[in-house]
Amino acid sequence: MKRIAILMMVLAVFGVMSVSAQKKVIGYYMDASDDYYKAGFQVFKVLANRSGWEVRDVVGQGTAPEQLDAIQNFVTQGVDAIVCVQNSPQTTSECLVLAKEANIPFYNLTHNPPNEPGLSGFSGFDWVFDGELAAKSAIAHKAKKIIMIEGKLGQGTAAGQTQGFLQGYKKAGKDIGNLLSSVGVKGAGGKDLQIVFWGSGGWFADPAKKVMQDAITSLGPNGFDGAYVQNDEMMTGALQAMQEAGLDTSKYWLGSSNGKEKSWIWVAKGQTTMDVNQCPTLEADIAYQMIVAKFAGKATKKAVYVNFLPFEKETLNMSKMIPWITSDYIEARDKKAFIYDINDPVFRANPDYK
Repeated sequence: MKRIAILMMVLAVFGVMSVSAQKKVIGYYMDASDDYYKAGFQVFKVLANRSGWEVRDVVGQGTAPEQLDAIQNFVTQGVDAIVCVQNSPQTTSECLVLAKEANIPFYNLTHNPPNEPGLSGFSGFDWVFDGELAAKSAIAHKAKKIIMIEGKLGQGTAAGQTQGFLQGYKKAGKDIGNLLSSVGVKGAGGKDLQIVFWGSGGWFADPAKKVMQDAITSLGPNGFDGAYVQNDEMMTGALQAMQEAGLDTSKYWLGSSNGKEKSWIWVAKGQTTMDVNQCPTLEADIAYQMIVAKFAGKATKKAVYVNFLPFEKETLNMSKMIPWITSDYIEARDKKAFIYDINDPVFRANPDYK
């Protein structure tokens, strides 16, 4: 009996060691301490923990060397997969070489990575279409003199939204002059659209507030009839600047993107005009599913345009919105309150990645 008991104990120990040895470790890098990146990471971590994975995260301060160091450390640690919210495509190009040489699957989030050897997958939004949706709303509200507050200059997300906004007017047959070749030039445009002020808020509230303050000082309250502020944190700053200047924000077309919970309230109250429920929570969920499939030896779309929903006061239905708050997202996901399965046709394959 003692021998049997000892044998059972040995088997149990080996069983635990076997499970431990099979535990997957994910290296997760974020370029900055940004609420967008954080929201995605938190959902990814919950889902990863459910799968028994360990997630090791590193947050940079917006510099290329930090990303390179983090990815090199993940490679040295021998992680099973890497998720990266990049600093720039050039930086990621160097990281892809490191991951490929180590045979570690590499996945990008949010910002369009280079389509080079070593890239296993990409989950992001159709940023150009995002901008086009804002343009459609602005045209409907007859906005012609626009303040443009872009995100971080040099990132494909900001450039894509700007391009989409401008070409949205162009596609609608509107006169925009030479705007598409004059990005960043104050006053450029035509009779149907003029960008009267350009600025970058770097995706954060305080810099965007400063841009809006400068614009109001330069233009006066009647020098613009709308503003495209490319994310909700920057819109927070822009709204503060307008309110402190004594402006009624409901008198202007104000469009943004992200669709955070606070933006639902803004739109419902008429403080802003439109937004897009474009969630990093769902974006990170798709990346998680890509990695699950990779570990299981199953094929998925290499790159996915994550589904999003534009809304204005008349079309806002809070019950259909996808949450940013982690606990709310997981609860709604578990109830299948929204579509999250990567295999559903609402998640289009990004044609730029084969």
